[in-house]
Amino acid sequence: MKVINVALKVKPDQLSAYETFIADLVTGSRAESGNLSYGHYKKLGTDNEYEIIEHWQDEAAVAAHNQTPHFQKFLNEVDQYLVAEPEILRMTL
Repeated sequence: MKVINVALKVKPDQLSAYETFIADLVTGSRAESGNLSYGHYKKLGTDNEYEIIEHWQDEAAVAAHNQTPHFQKFLNEVDQYLVAEPEILRMTL
């Protein structure tokens, strides 16, 4: 199993737009055949810090996910909502 955690710090004036934007990624990712779990969470005690926690069946599922339209849209547009680059942690279980 592959686990990916992505920490995102959103511009305070973009919170509403960001939450609408990220919903497409979450919905699309959860529907993928190799996805075991895909969650988007707001960190406790913050107004603008989020975490995406992904569980994938294997590396092939991650590779397929990376080619999907919803993930490509995320890559191409997410920076407009963020104050810093996402922090990505990849793990194998």
